[in-house]
Amino acid sequence: MTRGVLLFAFNTPKVNYFKMAIAAAKRINHFLKLPVSLITDDIQNYNGYEFDNIIYSESIKDNFKEKNPWYNKGRHQAYELSPYDETLLLDTDYVVNSDKLLEVFDYYTDFCCHDHTSYLLVPDANQECMGVHSYNALWATVVFFKKTKRVERIFNCMKMIQDNYNFYAEIHGFYSFSFRNDYALAIANKIINGQFNEPTDFIPYPLVHAGRDTKIEKLDTKDFGTEYKVTLTNYNDLKNKKEYIIIKDIDFHMINKDNFMELFNV
Repeated sequence: MTRGVLLFAFNTPKVNYFKMAIAAAKRINHFLKLPVSLITDDIQNYNGYEFDNIIYSESIKDNFKEKNPWYNKGRHQAYELSPYDETLLLDTDYVVNSDKLLEVFDYYTDFCCHDHTSYLLVPDANQECMGVHSYNALWATVVFFKKTKRVERIFNCMKMIQDNYNFYAEIHGFYSFSFRNDYALAIANKIINGQFNEPTDFIPYPLVHAGRDTKIEKLDTKDFGTEYKVTLTNYNDLKNKKEYIIIKDIDFHMINKDNFMELFNV
């Protein structure tokens, strides 16, 4: 039985996801002691040791996020291209900072992901709903899966949703100009489970986000400091307040890619 971690990295003019994947793989090697395979469209001139396999896949360059190119399509290929029997699929901007993710390999399930989130310094943030008349999003940032027929159907369904994204956006009431794997995963999971929630499909703790307004600073290998600017309205007077915490032994997802690249010298 083989186990490993799978990353996707399709560079854009603004973000070097390949180098981000190298930084992520180093931390995975250190904390999880698992092999890492990378799916990318850029495999030239790389002589590093962080990856167990580098798998070529053509990127689809027709997606945008906030008017910037965002080549995140094709995540459904994870099932077909993963070289492992049991795979932990991670975003490259997910910072592994503990060995907690090893627990998912012991869950009695063939698939799981996060169905709720928490933000550093904003723990009571609302859960994201895909649309006004839809249901809460799932998160493709951390996905565990085994090679089973049910899981194959989930990933095939994600491809079908990607190919017909405008149709599903209209049904669920969200904007279709930016394809999101989170939404494709949420819809696919519902379809395959007969529009019901399967509790074992959800990781039993929240996905921790470091938001755009949270500045992360590295203190040492495992400890990070944060600075979060909070806008307060007291007596009709706007002012900024800064809050600080130390992150220790907690994995987290960095939404601010510029901060990630600066933090890990990408």
